[in-house]
Amino acid sequence: MKIVGYGDRLSVQQGQTVRFMVSCQAPTYRAEIVRLIHGDDNPKGPGVKYEPVDAPPNGSYRGRVQAFHRGSYLVVPDPSALDFAGGFTVQAWVRPTTPEKEGQGILTQWSESEQAGYGLFLDGRGLGLRIGDGDGVVERFRTETALTPSQWYFVAATWDAADGGVRLWQEPVTPWPQDRSGAVVAGAAERAGVVARSFPLLMGGCWNQPGGSRAQVTGHFNGKIDSPRLYGRALEPREIESLRDGAEPPDAGEDLLAAWDFSLGPSGRKVTDTGPRGLHGHTVNLPARAVTGHGWTGNEVDFKAAPGEYGAIHFHDDDLEDAGWDVDFEFGVPSDLPSGVYAARLTASDTADHIPFFVRPRKGAATAPIAFLAPTFSYLAYANQKFNNPDRMAVKGLEPGSSRPQDQFIVNERLHSLYDLHTDGSCAHYSSRLKPIVNMRPEHRLPPLSLGAGSPHQLSADLHLVDWLEAKSYHYDVITDEDLHHEGVELLSPYRVVVSGSHPEYWTRPMIAGLQAYQARGGRFMYLGGNGFYWVTTVDPERPHVIEVRRWGGSRSCEAEHGQYYHSTTGELGGLWRFQNRAPQKLVGVGMTSQGTGAGRPYRRRPASFDPRAAFIFEGIGEDELIGDFESLAHQSGAAGFELDRFDLALGSPAHALVLASSFGHSDGYECVVEDLQNLSGPLFGDKSPLIRSDMVYFEGPRGGAVFSVGSIAWCGSLSCNNYDKNVSRITDNVLRRFASDQPLE
Repeated sequence: MKIVGYGDRLSVQQGQTVRFMVSCQAPTYRAEIVRLIHGDDNPKGPGVKYEPVDAPPNGSYRGRVQAFHRGSYLVVPDPSALDFAGGFTVQAWVRPTTPEKEGQGILTQWSESEQAGYGLFLDGRGLGLRIGDGDGVVERFRTETALTPSQWYFVAATWDAADGGVRLWQEPVTPWPQDRSGAVVAGAAERAGVVARSFPLLMGGCWNQPGGSRAQVTGHFNGKIDSPRLYGRALEPREIESLRDGAEPPDAGEDLLAAWDFSLGPSGRKVTDTGPRGLHGHTVNLPARAVTGHGWTGNEVDFKAAPGEYGAIHFHDDDLEDAGWDVDFEFGVPSDLPSGVYAARLTASDTADHIPFFVRPRKGAATAPIAFLAPTFSYLAYANQKFNNPDRMAVKGLEPGSSRPQDQFIVNERLHSLYDLHTDGSCAHYSSRLKPIVNMRPEHRLPPLSLGAGSPHQLSADLHLVDWLEAKSYHYDVITDEDLHHEGVELLSPYRVVVSGSHPEYWTRPMIAGLQAYQARGGRFMYLGGNGFYWVTTVDPERPHVIEVRRWGGSRSCEAEHGQYYHSTTGELGGLWRFQNRAPQKLVGVGMTSQGTGAGRPYRRRPASFDPRAAFIFEGIGEDELIGDFESLAHQSGAAGFELDRFDLALGSPAHALVLASSFGHSDGYECVVEDLQNLSGPLFGDKSPLIRSDMVYFEGPRGGAVFSVGSIAWCGSLSCNNYDKNVSRITDNVLRRFASDQPLE
């Protein structure tokens, strides 16, 4: 992409400021604030719609390229207490995931540009030690024995300043008789010594040129590091053996310089040194914490119950928390700017980009009876999805020319979503909004060969609903998941009705509690999507721009490693809300039942749709009329498509709920969700399975509240058909007008 950017906020209150960071290959570019209405350029729909906003940031800016600095590592900022005049010992346990990769730093105070310092490294020739004096004299030692991927090793290196003696240990934690990956080697550093270095010590990388900037870090390590230690002399072989066996050498206590315990405080950045000098550090770029260490027994799967077995950090060379780009311009949102979906529209040469943000009313100052709850945590979960999991997707990546420039940008820049794998094949657990999210754009379509290929998705699909609200002249506010997470029911209480987006899949515990309290107080909720309220999601208390998801047990793109199902950010158990007595059926009457490819299908009315309680819903709808039996802007045709939800009493659907209509005739491209498969002997695909359907449901709640659910991602894509006058639009209009009124529902 020639121009791309991001903002420092997604949700912005009237009166607040949002800042924009831009990377542009052209000499200049133009920025303009616009209100987004509809981003889908499908000629069968209403077309692209946005409204320019007269705003101070509108104008021309100097273009400049801003780079990504990927890769996680650990920094000990002040290593001045380290003294290696007599030699040193570096020791740790490591579990490398790409041991063949060159130049991976384990624990280093090494400058690649100066060839100075010391460091324990890993590459295809095994464990290595570097010593350089800064005057051109460098000594390098290797075990010359490759490590096995994803296996734990005890590693250590000693250097004796008196005689230059060097030893390296590389020993599998669980050796087998035929395992040839262990090695112990000895040598001598005949010329080079270690001069005291003033620059920070790193783990999981090394300095290209010391300077404190992420741009200067290289040699990123893939894999886990556990319990690293430093001593101020070369320990004897018998002392190294004591460390290997988990014991402190009896005579080495006074020589201990640092002993980092990664099991302490795994929810944040800080890394604690339990040694005498307090050489504490911090992580950079969100490596995975609360992960199993070399001593994990499997007797406990919650890191809080056995913290000593979770003393590792998993580093990745493609981790990225914050792009860290410089600010190009900012927008102070006027107090009278209407709530809505906005963007900074960037144009340069023949290319454009949009940086979306959501303007909400000031806290406690709702301006409408209706709120559209934008599923921004789902936007973050899917942020920069590149479909590189071969077990789920048909392709590992994209080739030049195979898709839009945005999709190719994701692949070229090694960005990833919570649906993708890291370069070492492990699951991605964290996502941050402080970087370009180029599939969170008004014009975005899913790439070829993906589930739901060619259809708008997430924000672009939700703009189908925004456009419909505008076309029907509804007065509404826009609020977000992030707002609901932090403010709870008080955010929702002023609204007569809250409307979901097309795919609100990722919800936190406070969000669920907020919606439950809103319903208990008489709130009315319209769930106009599918596969909602599905994955347990948490927000990092220290870094609210970060969400975490650890997948297991559901229909998933990958699964967290065994013993790593609990979230590091809050300590909560991950997986599905269904497994924690919070199935979506309890909230909205329906929950995830199927996902699939191919055309959507219509709904057929069921007997309950003729109940007098539902009469207002079906005003103007024929008794035998199929609902959504026409071409739409989502998933080819039919209002029930892509991902479907069903009514299920056993999972908590209210007994008094009315199942108004159900879809039928889905192709074999639709499959049952994994969590419903007790065995593989029954019908699993298409219309052969009674579980594969989308149910439209309505039920009343306390104090005049109610819920209306459609259970399909594709529903909103049918709203604009026939100039907003087909039955999908009519039913949605009937429900919203009644829900937003003071009229009783019975």
